[in-house]
Order: sequence, then C-alpha cells, then structure tokens
Amino acid sequence: MQEAGDKYVRFINVEKLGRDPITFTLEPTEDERADLAKRLEIVAVTSLKASGELTRLEKRSRIELTGRLKAETVQSCVVTLEPVTQKIEENFTVCYTFNKADITLEDAEYVVGLEEEDLPDLIVDGQIDVVQAVMEQIALALEPYPRAKGAENSESAQYLSKSEDEVVADEPEQETHRPFANLKALMERK
Repeated sequence: MQEAGDKYVRFINVEKLGRDPITFTLEPTEDERADLAKRLEIVAVTSLKASGELTRLEKRSRIELTGRLKAETVQSCVVTLEPVTQKIEENFTVCYTFNKADITLEDAEYVVGLEEEDLPDLIVDGQIDVVQAVMEQIALALEPYPRAKGAENSESAQYLSKSEDEVVADEPEQETHRPFANLKALMERK
C-alpha cells in the first residue's frame, strides 16, 4: 500500500498504479477550507477530514476512488440569512478512466437511472484531483434550502409560504387600463 503523503493532497498520479492501492488523507488548513467554501459558494467549511484509497480495477483503464468524509459546513438560511450549520458524514465511490470513449454515451436519448453506475470521470494528465472529488461529494450532501431554527415563523417565511392567490389578494387592486373597451360602441355608431 502506498501513501499519497501530505495532509492536503490535491493531485495523485495514477499512471503507474499497480495492484497495491494508494491511500490518501485530506485535512485542509483554515485557508484551504476558506477556498473550498468559496468554490462551493457557501459561508464556511469549518471542519473537513477525508480519507480513502485509489485502486486499479480489473479493466486496466479504470481506477476507483473509495473514500469517507466528515465535514461541518455553514450556509445562509434561505429565509432569514442567518448561518445554518450542517454536519456531513458520507462514504463515496468515484470511478475514473483513461479512455475518452468510456465517458461518452452512444445513444443521445439514453438516461442514466438510479440503479445504474455513473459514467466514469476522465483522468487528465495521469492525475486524479482528490480535492475536486471530495468537494463534489460535499456539494451533493449540502441542504439545498437551509433554514435556521424559527425561520418558519418569521414574517419572510409566512410571505414565502403564501400561495400566489393569497399574495395577489393582499395587494391593493389597481384599475386596469383597457384601450379597446369602447371600440364596440364606436363601431356600432357608424
């Protein structure tokens, strides 16, 4: 088993990966977590630890990354903009290939189902970007509409939860200008 090295490995060279897997650990510093938060377009990544290994599959052109991540993120509440903390613990697997033909679909109308394996990612310059793989898993696990506690009772949340008819009913009625309203009467006078 090979060790990838540093605490914040970004790229791992997999061109000469043999039978023994390469293990990695990802523990970014505060500045590196701030960069990840910026790339994820969230307030902060307060903690992150990921580890895993890269293994060559039987097919010589495929490599599998299996890993586990623990993270704590901060997003803005969609109603009040208050910070919302989320803890993420995920196991994940990502498949990679050296062959460009493996990442294209032959049938343009083909739809990948939930039970089917995802298409592999392409290995560029013989390296896999481990940080990108972990960041994608965090993005998938993030709450799409984070809400702070008590946000459901706020005035903004009550306005957002109203139906369109209720919102229109709350607005004062405006007189509608109808430019052709008297056209029928004018035509009959002729």
